[in-house]
Amino acid sequence: MTPRDPGLQPERTLLAWRRTFLAMVVSDFFIWRAWATSLAHHSGDIEGSSLGLGISAAAAAGATALLGTCILRRNASLRDNKPPHALLLQTATGAIIAVGAATITAILLGG
Repeated sequence: MTPRDPGLQPERTLLAWRRTFLAMVVSDFFIWRAWATSLAHHSGDIEGSSLGLGISAAAAAGATALLGTCILRRNASLRDNKPPHALLLQTATGAIIAVGAATITAILLGG
């Protein structure tokens, strides 16, 4: 039996994961900026929307860090020509959904 030739698929997959990570980092920056602006308008008092934006910022940052870890693990499995573990893909999906929810929350609270 000859080993499977993956061609360029692992490279394309890794590039797609990196683009997703970059989009999440940009979203994080916008959420953090909205939170900082909210704090500046409230003279440093954390209340109402500022608290919600802070929680959204923390959740987005944590989810982005989690996705970064998933990308590193996925990269290692692609180099070894192994399929990804289901838990890895579920974790990455959950992280993307969490950043999406944090972004929507920040839009609703900031606008």
